[in-house]
Amino acid sequence: MIKAFLSHSSADKDGYVRKVAEWLGKDNIHYDEWTFEEGEKPLDEILSGLGRTDLFVLFLSQNALKSEWVQREILEAKALLSEDKISKIFPIIIDDMTTYEDEKIPEWLRNYNLKPIKRAVVASKKIHNRLRELSWSKHPELKKRHNMFVGRNDKQDEFEERIHDFCLDKPTAIFATGLSGVGRRTFLHRALVKTNVSESSHKPSSIYLDDSVSIEDFILKLNDLGLTDLGDDVLNLSDKTMADKKSIIHSVMHEAYKNKEIIYILDDGCLINYQRSITEWFRNVVEEYEFSNFPIFSIASRFKVNFRNRPRNDKFFFVELAELNPKERTNLLSQLLRLYNVNISKEEFKLVSDLLFGLPDQIMFAVDIIRNDFDTKLIDKLPVLTEYNTDKASILLRKYEDNELVLGFIRLLAQFEIISSDFIFKIVDEEEFYPVLESLVSESICELIGLDGEIIRLNDVIRDYIKRNKIKLSSELGGKLDKQVRRLVEEDDVFERDSSEYIYTVKEALKKGYDIDPKLLIPSHYLRCMKDLYFSKGSLDRIIELADIILQKNNFLDVRVEKDIRYYLCLALAKKKDPRLLSEVQEIQGDEHNFLLGFYYRLSGRYDEALSRFTPIANAPYVGSRAKREIVQVYVQLEEYEKALSFAKNNYEENRGNQFHTQAYFHCLINADNVQEHRSTLEMLINDLRTIDSEQSVEMADIANSLFEAKVNNDKQKSIDLINDAVYRYPDTYYPLLTFCDLAIKYEDRAMLNEGVVKLEEISRMKNISSRTLNKYKSFLYAFDGDFSAALKIIDKELNRYPSESKDRIVNRLRDISQKNN
Repeated sequence: MIKAFLSHSSADKDGYVRKVAEWLGKDNIHYDEWTFEEGEKPLDEILSGLGRTDLFVLFLSQNALKSEWVQREILEAKALLSEDKISKIFPIIIDDMTTYEDEKIPEWLRNYNLKPIKRAVVASKKIHNRLRELSWSKHPELKKRHNMFVGRNDKQDEFEERIHDFCLDKPTAIFATGLSGVGRRTFLHRALVKTNVSESSHKPSSIYLDDSVSIEDFILKLNDLGLTDLGDDVLNLSDKTMADKKSIIHSVMHEAYKNKEIIYILDDGCLINYQRSITEWFRNVVEEYEFSNFPIFSIASRFKVNFRNRPRNDKFFFVELAELNPKERTNLLSQLLRLYNVNISKEEFKLVSDLLFGLPDQIMFAVDIIRNDFDTKLIDKLPVLTEYNTDKASILLRKYEDNELVLGFIRLLAQFEIISSDFIFKIVDEEEFYPVLESLVSESICELIGLDGEIIRLNDVIRDYIKRNKIKLSSELGGKLDKQVRRLVEEDDVFERDSSEYIYTVKEALKKGYDIDPKLLIPSHYLRCMKDLYFSKGSLDRIIELADIILQKNNFLDVRVEKDIRYYLCLALAKKKDPRLLSEVQEIQGDEHNFLLGFYYRLSGRYDEALSRFTPIANAPYVGSRAKREIVQVYVQLEEYEKALSFAKNNYEENRGNQFHTQAYFHCLINADNVQEHRSTLEMLINDLRTIDSEQSVEMADIANSLFEAKVNNDKQKSIDLINDAVYRYPDTYYPLLTFCDLAIKYEDRAMLNEGVVKLEEISRMKNISSRTLNKYKSFLYAFDGDFSAALKIIDKELNRYPSESKDRIVNRLRDISQKNN
């Protein structure tokens, strides 16, 4: 069994080492209080324990450096390492007086990545993670692959010139910005090593910040690093002033500065927001920090800062990375092929190179498809590489389409922005799933981040694909996840856990209404909970309730978090058609204000007013895509399919994996006057819905099949058979019934329409079905009875809100049917 030897001074036992030992447990370590037999000679104990050790953990402190026994253990460990009898040495600095420059530390040991870890629980987790790596590590090429670097010579020169410019202070925060997968983290690491700012040859892991992260989350994530023990400072963060929070961050920054530790960050919309400016609190934190001789933050950011928004001081430095140029692409492709000993012809090399567009992860994917499945000719693999550019998620998942074990694990990971491996392996068996995790990392489906690679992050494209298309977690895994959340909430040490576990657990507990100690809550818990409830179609009342609670503390809220909370409050109010929205939306300015009003008007059936809000912002930054989606919804509800078509097509082409855009585009084409011309496109869209393979997309595909038979193949009986199948296959949703009623109107079948309306009324007792929809179908029932005035009366209120063209079309249709049946 893989074990660690804990080398330490007895003077450090009570305050630190015993806590580590208790967390790791007897089965995983050699620790003097538990392992060695009473009466054995100390030297025999050392040799025996070290001889059965895989990982030598050295707790460095002034006490340890003065200890003869620790020095002897270090020498023995070095000898065993050189003989390959020990796999790894893991030194940790645990006191405030020791740095990696201490002369009492042997020179050979200084070559290790010596880091201060002042929190015993953090050290425990990192030791546990090292043991896990030793147990598995089945992909030795992975490290070489991730450390590969080509080109960027101009950016390296720019970086070096700035760092060595003696006329300027050293930057406190260094940003490398660019598209995900462009190599930002690799560039930063290489540049910092080359300029001697960092001496670590190991590519560092990062803490991850998404656009829901607040200043309070940032403090919790800094606490994970263990640079200092913040203790009770991290409690009651919601009630602390912004000055108090910045002071806490400065204390961590100072520990990093003293120890020449760089804090690596992967920023996905937090520090640089979607408006291309630095978040105000982070800008203030950096500008108010007093020291300036060593960089503290190295940040790989998704967004770049607009030039006009850049701070005009030495505290910040920005490097923008574009895609690799053609020469750099071929160089990286060549290096990767050599790494895996793959031989292809010059002609094949050129064929592959011509399809590359400059992102390293696409080049790595190209090599993966070349080196796997040698039975398939390379020329036949190229379409997959082409599809990767537009349909990355389904391409990456295609390998596992028949492997429910792996797909279930991926769906589990999709429940989190990030999560610790310890948390995951409390839900699934580590021995069974760690090899699965390693394979997913090797295929870029997920990555390991955190200080020591202990945090799992699913590829954003895949996570968004699963969430957007509402692909559900199995009831078995969902039950295990709920059980783990409940268990952690009831334990006393939830706050001692990794911030990813803590943030997720408290958010879920808040969503489910569990009792939570208020001192543990931070504003982003409310925001994340509100977002989850909204996108999972949870309780709108709960969203409003949570917003009202946290907005009472708006004096302590980060401006961006407050704005986001108000945004989701307004979305919930709009969905409830609650006129309170009209006052709340006044707190939100600009394009978001117009979008929210348009959303409220659409849901309230005020279509003209909705279009007047959406149309001016259709091409606006940040909200344009949402506005176009809503414009499509308005026109589809008005049955103005030709007007919706260009918007629907654009939405689909920009988001091919989105089932809702696919369905909307299908509806526009299937209702076009020249529907026969779109046969092949319609068939492709139905196939796209089936490929997405969520419960909802399959239902959409079944409904679409029925419409295709009715309007393209003109097969009345088959279309009715298919929609009947869908009605019975999906008894808990009303969407098949809507198409059932539409087909009844198309075929002028009053009995069929009446059957559909009766069933819709039954479902409406449990589901929220628009009264406008029900009234529309009832009006057609009157028309089939020849009663035009009754048909018009039942929808008169709704018609008054329709644009005149749409209103005239509906009225004429009802009149024609009434006259035909009079």
